[in-house]
Amino acid sequence: MSMSQNYLAHSEQEAVSVQPLSAHSMVSQENSGIVDSLLHPMAVLIRQILTRSGRLKLNLILIDDKENILQAVEAGAEIHSLYYAGGEMLSNELLRRLPANIGIYEVAKRTCKKIFENDKVTRVFAIAHTPATPSLDSLLKIWGDIVALEDLTISGNIGAIARTSAAFEIGGIVLLNADPVDIYDRRLIRASRGHIFSLPIVTATTQEFIDFCKRNSLPILVMDAQADKQIHEVASISKRLVIVFGSEKAGGSKTIIDAATMQVQIPTHSRVESLNVSTAAAIMLYNRLWFNHPQVRK
Repeated sequence: MSMSQNYLAHSEQEAVSVQPLSAHSMVSQENSGIVDSLLHPMAVLIRQILTRSGRLKLNLILIDDKENILQAVEAGAEIHSLYYAGGEMLSNELLRRLPANIGIYEVAKRTCKKIFENDKVTRVFAIAHTPATPSLDSLLKIWGDIVALEDLTISGNIGAIARTSAAFEIGGIVLLNADPVDIYDRRLIRASRGHIFSLPIVTATTQEFIDFCKRNSLPILVMDAQADKQIHEVASISKRLVIVFGSEKAGGSKTIIDAATMQVQIPTHSRVESLNVSTAAAIMLYNRLWFNHPQVRK
């Protein structure tokens, strides 16, 4: 038994005041127990998962909100348990889509506020097992361009790019120089609207990624404000591209720029110094829609 499984089993044995409901049971305040203290084993577990070290140790993540939970379930994420704040109603759709054997717990409103402290309080959330991180080579089996994000640290930007990538049928995302534990940070999941689960997300160093592209003859494209080519020119390229985005402030590293086989720019008014990286990514990926989206290709 893994550490996370052992902890969960121990917690559930101790949680005698809570009667978890089946996902296919009728949920009501009258027939469900309540997690009503920070000392309750399930509250302790949730607070651990809200920390980076806790997610790493327990191999568990927290998913906020119905829509994000449904996206995770659709993508095959393994849900362990579901929680709702007192007074909230769980939708029939959510209950119908969840596995029948998971526990469902009510959390007292005051306890819910204390659990999340100064972070975003969520009224419906789930605990899930952390999805396995695929390898770089697994991207070769998937159709579509590859998006690489080098040294991006803002969850909102990464999540927004993941959502755009899913919308435009990108094959996968590589986070360069990132820790795998940060892929499923709850802020990033929210920013992606749950679409982080529907894409292969790989982590690698910049050099590992460059070596991978060279071994497999994958052309690397980077954004550069001084490039000779403009973004509309990539629309007609009928082969798979690796599209790299660096941070808005620093752009791509010299290492990745030197390895690039193509550089393009997005023409903008001179009074605007730069675009947010998620905006630049949306413009670029829209220009690759013909190549990546099956319905457009027909």
